[in-house]
Amino acid sequence: MTSLARLLVPLVLFVTAMTGAMVLTAGPAVACSCVRPTADSVATSDVAFAGVVKDWRLTGNHSVLTVSVDRVFKGDVTRKVDVVGARDGSACGFENDVDDRVVVLADEGDPNLTGGLCSTVTGPAKHYRQLLDELGAGTEPTAGYRKADLKTLGLTYDQFSAGRAILGVLGLTAMGYGLFRAWRARRRTR
Repeated sequence: MTSLARLLVPLVLFVTAMTGAMVLTAGPAVACSCVRPTADSVATSDVAFAGVVKDWRLTGNHSVLTVSVDRVFKGDVTRKVDVVGARDGSACGFENDVDDRVVVLADEGDPNLTGGLCSTVTGPAKHYRQLLDELGAGTEPTAGYRKADLKTLGLTYDQFSAGRAILGVLGLTAMGYGLFRAWRARRRTR
């Protein structure tokens, strides 16, 4: 093997290992395309309500939006509710900030309310105000908190990502050590 090849092989292995590490730790890239919900969309939803976002978090493959409900337009909704959205796929999860005013159209899942980016309108935009005007006064929510019941390993997405990154680095380190030992053994035999 020529001296140039001896220099390039470790470089190629290093670049390959680092690219693999980045792929292991990167999250999914999904493009969402939605049609804005209208007052007519309420007919196809199980529940519709307006309120303020109190929390937004990622748990496993789900995004969970916690809303303090002000008005209910359809269905039986408690004063505080978690709405679960798919993190991946065409429906897309939520992209709201804490203290955003929202109108949410959700479906009754088993056992969670489900929704997503395409079933949420964020205020104070013009479309948000128009939708509230079309929906009317609404009613008061019932007392209580409908909390999301997700079957996960008890890890948030960030914790799972950190664990995956640690395992990836350990695996790449072990692979690098093995390659180094093989290179060193081969060099000694010459």
